[in-house]
Amino acid sequence: MKKLLLFILLTTFTVNAQFWTEKASSFAAASRGINSISIVDDNVIWVKAYDGSAAAVETLKEYAKSTDGGNNWTSSTITLTGGAATLGISCITAVDANTAWVSAYPTATASGGIWKTVNGGTTWIKQLTALFSNASAFANVVHFWDANNGVCQGDPTGGYFEIYTTTNGGTTWTRVPSANIPLPADSGEYGYVHNYHVVGDVIWFGTNYGRIYRSADKGLNWTVSQSPINDFGGASESGSYTFSTATKGLLSSNSGQLWSTTDGGENWTPQAFSGPFYLSDLAYVPGTSNVICTGSATGNSGSSYSLDDGVTWTQIDNNVQHTFCEFRNSTIGFSGGFSENATSKGIFKYTGTVLALPTTEKAVFSVYPNPATDFITVNGASASIKAIQVVDINGRIVKSLKFDGITETQVNISDLNAGVYVITVSSEEGVSSTKIIKN
Repeated sequence: MKKLLLFILLTTFTVNAQFWTEKASSFAAASRGINSISIVDDNVIWVKAYDGSAAAVETLKEYAKSTDGGNNWTSSTITLTGGAATLGISCITAVDANTAWVSAYPTATASGGIWKTVNGGTTWIKQLTALFSNASAFANVVHFWDANNGVCQGDPTGGYFEIYTTTNGGTTWTRVPSANIPLPADSGEYGYVHNYHVVGDVIWFGTNYGRIYRSADKGLNWTVSQSPINDFGGASESGSYTFSTATKGLLSSNSGQLWSTTDGGENWTPQAFSGPFYLSDLAYVPGTSNVICTGSATGNSGSSYSLDDGVTWTQIDNNVQHTFCEFRNSTIGFSGGFSENATSKGIFKYTGTVLALPTTEKAVFSVYPNPATDFITVNGASASIKAIQVVDINGRIVKSLKFDGITETQVNISDLNAGVYVITVSSEEGVSSTKIIKN
């Protein structure tokens, strides 16, 4: 059986309330983690649960839904009509408060596939034309762009990846022909559950050979490229990727390395970075340079954010377990956690303000002298400086200053140890970061 990219509940500590607000995901059982998030709009969000306890029951079928922007949640069981108890749920996607789909995979001999609800999750009906009936079939992903257009992806059957598209909400699924999909590297290549990313019409999924498949037309035609890692979900090597646009993205490995791409994942460049970095998941705020990383493992649990495409990371919290995260825009985003009971814990809602500030591609502030010993001057010309943060190489905020709106100020750094720091300047015009050297 394939590794399913699960994270086990360890323990929890204090959440950074200036960034995340922890909400009750409403799962009655403890240790319900979240590993699939579908943000429909500013109000409606669906999530899929998994068992984060030591038992790690793979056939768990539970979801939660919010219709008030993630403040309150209701949870229930995913009852698969015509489905077997031995199926596991790999992914959830939704288009409104009533309509959602899940993909299900076999843990024994029963066939998986795609199920749809049109009554808010009360009943789930199997969509029979997404076959997944071969003995080696394994449905990893389902995604819908709207009520009609969707794609689902599974492991190779018949010598090529089993991918279907639909233009009528899944009433009819049509398998993408092998001519449209690059062949697997060999008979041992496969994908992973809920391992995909979407920006606009573009969708990516990763494999156990570290390859990334990409479609720019909602799953009708595909290309493939080799990533810098050899496996996206193996026991010894794994990775996560996210895209801000159709071309700009980041990829991380479980060994703590980071790469960037500017061509949609065809080529990757090693990305040097500073600050605390977490390894469970990466999530861009779409269309920006802002990205969040999360971690849930022992010794690597917490979250950080970057406003410069992963070059500089600022710690949000530490020793707090965050699983998968997803952002709709600069004000709506969520990170999975672990439930304590029906009324306590389970999901983190972004309630901060730092990501709402537009980021600038080029610095709009000058900082001098650099290197410096005692003072640095920050000049914004016509820009109004609202805040300045100085962060050390470990991601700790060592100075935080706020202003009513000035064009120039001096920052005393005489009390800082010698070394490299990152200064981030915020204004109504945007956010800009640059490195400084303290002598």
